[in-house]
Amino acid sequence: LRMIFRYEYLKLVLAASVLYEIALTCMHYELNLIGLDRFGVGISIVDESEHSTTSTKSDSEEGITYIQFMGWYGQTVNILSLFLSFYAFPRLIKNYGLSTTIRIFPTVLLLVTIFAFVMFPRNLYFLFISLSICKALTYSVHDPSEEVLYMPTSDAVKFKAKFWIDVVGQRIAKAIGSVINNYAGSVDGILKYGSLPSIVTALILWLACYQVGMQFDGLIKSGDVVGVGEDEAASECNELEMSEQIGCDSDDSDLFRDPEEDVVLTKFGKANRSQSGSEHILL
Repeated sequence: LRMIFRYEYLKLVLAASVLYEIALTCMHYELNLIGLDRFGVGISIVDESEHSTTSTKSDSEEGITYIQFMGWYGQTVNILSLFLSFYAFPRLIKNYGLSTTIRIFPTVLLLVTIFAFVMFPRNLYFLFISLSICKALTYSVHDPSEEVLYMPTSDAVKFKAKFWIDVVGQRIAKAIGSVINNYAGSVDGILKYGSLPSIVTALILWLACYQVGMQFDGLIKSGDVVGVGEDEAASECNELEMSEQIGCDSDDSDLFRDPEEDVVLTKFGKANRSQSGSEHILL
């Protein structure tokens, strides 16, 4: 964890890897609330023969349920992710480089948050389309770009700092978004309390991705490696531990060594032990 805050490049990687979770969590919560209110759950724990005449809004208006709606949402995200992963990401990296590719998702997310919370609030179908695109871009473009960012880093960064960024950092960001949703509690609440954090984090994400892309290009051109001193310190610690371990092993072996097993060397020759255990000098 200290390694991340020691290097500016790793702090930018941290921001680019976790900040979008706050905005996506708030908008996904708004999508769930509006969809649930519009379509209803569509699940009943009683017998269908005892179905009440007070049906859900989905039965009277659209004929679909909230579960079907979210199923379509998941299918749309997966299809778009497959298409973008197979066709878009390789061509973007090849033709435009990482510094441009990593800015695509933050740009789309910033526009989506502004439109979703300011210009088109409570618009279910806009949330459906925009969140599907954002989620697909996350899986197919942004996450692979994050992995490329670790190229100019040392092994210590890849094995230690990456865990804190990808696992702990993203969980904390999702938890922050969940706290905002829990405090909001309704569509009006999420529009009131979730709009500002979502837009601000999306803006900071765009700035972080812009800066980290520039630093990535500079590191690749110069050949510098972030965290290379951590590898040297780790190797020195390993060598010191190995030397201490060898010293302890040799001391232990001297303690429990049998004196009769020592071989006596003289200038006349070397000692040999007969079957009776006595030593004779070989001339």
